[in-house]
Amino acid sequence: MLASLVTAAVSAVAGMGGGIALLAVMTALLSPSLVVPLHGVVQLFSNGTRALVMLPHVNRKVFALYMIPSILGVLLGAKLYVGSELPWFRPAVGVFILVYLVTLRYQPRLGHFSAGWYVPLGFFVGAVASLIGATGPLIAPFFLRDDLESREIVATKAAIQLTTHAAKIPAFFLAGFSYREHFGVLVPVIATAIVGTLIGARVLDHLSPVTFRRVFTTVLVAVALHLIFF
Repeated sequence: MLASLVTAAVSAVAGMGGGIALLAVMTALLSPSLVVPLHGVVQLFSNGTRALVMLPHVNRKVFALYMIPSILGVLLGAKLYVGSELPWFRPAVGVFILVYLVTLRYQPRLGHFSAGWYVPLGFFVGAVASLIGATGPLIAPFFLRDDLESREIVATKAAIQLTTHAAKIPAFFLAGFSYREHFGVLVPVIATAIVGTLIGARVLDHLSPVTFRRVFTTVLVAVALHLIFF
């Protein structure tokens, strides 16, 4: 519950980081076959609360292009899920993030890529989400666009991840996973995730655009290093 509260608040302020931190805690406390399905439910409410609070700031074009392909990807990934992570994928994502950020610094036009790229991105990340759980850091670099302000970044990313996590539940249910057996864990953790999100959203309201970009980039680099070395 404490991890859920803190990580949800972090995600509401920085737009990411909380999901993967919560995943690490859940991995330490739960058996591998439970982690991704249960983590998806908690993140559904965390991202859902964040998207609802900031609904007017959701970029509808980006959301629409990403949504359907991501659902198809989740359905594919759920069929391949075996209850364990891909050991090589985490460091690969970390390296990708660092390379992308360095390239973006020296090639600013990378932040102006066509919105159409969200279609294949949605399918790929949706499939990976069912295999490793937290994919927020993977999509985060693609939101460092000059045409998105801080609340748009957090709100749109939350709405996108909401779609992915919402698709996980029926996908895993159809694959035979029983959520009812784990209500005792889910209910209090979901409650604290909602509270943490509301706290973080209030903090975000007081951050300037420049400060937000610095926080966003700093958290992203920290997550990338964590993925590579831990």
